[in-house]
Amino acid sequence: MILRGGRIYTGDPAVPHVAALAVTRDGRVARGVEAWEGDGSQVSSDRIELDGRTVLPGLADAHVHFRSWALEQRLVDLADCISARDCAERLAAATGAWVIGRGWRADQLDREPTATLLDELCGDRPVAAWANDRHTLVLSSRAIELTGAVTADGLLRERDAWAVPLPEPTPAEALAAVDRAQRAAHARGVTQIHDFEGSAGFAIWQQLAADRSQTLRVVAAQLAENIDALLATGLRTGFGDGLLRVGPVKAFMDGTLSSRTAWMLEPYADGGSGERLSTVAELTALVRAATAGGLAVAVHAIGDRAVREALDAFEATGEAWREAGLRPRIEHAQLVHPDDRARFATIGVIASMQPSHAPSDRPTAVTAWAERIANAYAWPALAAAGATLAFGSDAPIEALDPLAGIAAAVAGSLGRGAAVAGFTSGAALAAGWERRLGRLAPGFEADLVVLDDDPFTCPPDRIGEIDVVATMVGGRFVHGRPPW
Repeated sequence: MILRGGRIYTGDPAVPHVAALAVTRDGRVARGVEAWEGDGSQVSSDRIELDGRTVLPGLADAHVHFRSWALEQRLVDLADCISARDCAERLAAATGAWVIGRGWRADQLDREPTATLLDELCGDRPVAAWANDRHTLVLSSRAIELTGAVTADGLLRERDAWAVPLPEPTPAEALAAVDRAQRAAHARGVTQIHDFEGSAGFAIWQQLAADRSQTLRVVAAQLAENIDALLATGLRTGFGDGLLRVGPVKAFMDGTLSSRTAWMLEPYADGGSGERLSTVAELTALVRAATAGGLAVAVHAIGDRAVREALDAFEATGEAWREAGLRPRIEHAQLVHPDDRARFATIGVIASMQPSHAPSDRPTAVTAWAERIANAYAWPALAAAGATLAFGSDAPIEALDPLAGIAAAVAGSLGRGAAVAGFTSGAALAAGWERRLGRLAPGFEADLVVLDDDPFTCPPDRIGEIDVVATMVGGRFVHGRPPW
């Protein structure tokens, strides 16, 4: 097929724009339109008129918890609650044997909800509610009793929260939710994700792939707590095919801004220095073990001390992972000390960041970091220092919406080209797919998105509102099949 009559951005520095784009029958970008106009041997006779619309390479989400995002739709939404009582009342109005909520923000409420408040309004029912960052959980007394959680006021943070055995959907329910969610992702122009859901998510993707129901390209990260089992299986980063491949091992250096558990060089403006979840020595040992088994490492680090110590560990192990051809990543990097910006490029660490965190977290960041807010969400400075940026959403923490992410990055003073690259070529490089994805170059997979406006020329505040007309993966429309 040939797409023509619009603005086609290839993402290829050698040929950034083309007047028309030819796609071969096997789903790749052809080497030139002129050669195929009168030859249907490799390109079909279909001519798709864009009528002035815009084409970009398919958009990636380089950090998402896809299974959780798919299942979040079943939970009670607390994102707009303005008080702890408001949260409890909304939970009390819900039905079901268990009531589970999500999305309350501590800095948006008058106080954090507690077991006492949940008991008062919800009665003798098991109730649980996750904070927006998924690093704090509150339980009612009945929920505490049923789960065996150890807490005085119902609040648990970090690993204590994640260890609470809340009711899980059946495998069939989770599979169906993820399958449906693929279509929702395609509707936002997403063709590729880096899924940090761990083994539970990987199992679902394997089943969808086996059933030929997988339409998203997936890099499936594993969890560092399972490193011994992973090494025993012989799985290696990059193993897989064009749709599903093994990703990095994910470790944690610290917590989050909202929970005040991000690990800081200097105390928060409102007190405390956060929580260290791994030491430099522990991360260094993990990277050495993972590298020996062919596994890359991605580490969650939000506070400036956590980022620095993660860089220290990657620097100490650089000779080994470079020789193995592996690419380390720091996930989030929300606060980076100016002394550490250039180290990303010097060491060779990918900055995997989520621009949509900046507008939603800004009130909290100003309160917690005060004048250090100038070092937060530093995409322009990192890009200027030569770092590779791979952008995502951290859904379900933020909306799975790359266009909103591009808008947030541009609002944060990153150039439009670099913002789009973070969701295309940067994400492809982080996945090891840079020779087949992230650009509309000859021989690359025909993964693309058709938009109703041009994110390079429209007003900046319009970028996040652009409609996705169609999405293509491997030469096949997975959303918005023409005619439009």
